[in-house]
Amino acid sequence: MKTFKQILEEFSPDDMKVANKTARSAGAVGGKAITPRHVDEVESNIGDRNRTILDFGSGPEAKHTQHLLTKGHNVTAHEFGDNQREGVHDPKALSRKYDHVFASNVLNTQSNKEMMGKTLDQIHGAVKPGGMFTGNFPQSPRKASDIDHLHVENELKKRFHNVERVKDKGTKQAPLFHATHPREDYQAS
Repeated sequence: MKTFKQILEEFSPDDMKVANKTARSAGAVGGKAITPRHVDEVESNIGDRNRTILDFGSGPEAKHTQHLLTKGHNVTAHEFGDNQREGVHDPKALSRKYDHVFASNVLNTQSNKEMMGKTLDQIHGAVKPGGMFTGNFPQSPRKASDIDHLHVENELKKRFHNVERVKDKGTKQAPLFHATHPREDYQAS
């Protein structure tokens, strides 16, 4: 298992700065955001409040985490770089596995395909066997011009057995992905 320091070392300082600058605490956050709304729906339908959820790339204030906690969910916030706050984020979050990992407005902030791959590797590594991932790929901001929705979908399919676009949430170019059952045979490059 990698330490938090080792996880941070996977990303360049410039990559972290680019991703950290996109954090929002207003607009489509908390109950207004598509990704945590979907997570709440899925988890409420399952009905087991002991299930663990990771808010991957939660932002400095972890607004989605806070919102889901008020709904009674068991959520941990993870963030890196300058956005990490003591008492808000768990620096050991990636040392555990979760029933459901979500990334709201995270995949679109990756600087390049290498960073995208490393981020998806970390997400894959945080999902329990039989668990799930939910993440969106908004139109704006998009930090890497060579990463589109098809690239994200193909990368998810390398890591999960089932990947689908959630109907009536997102658009063709800016989908909400729901992936289940991480591939046990997947090896991060």
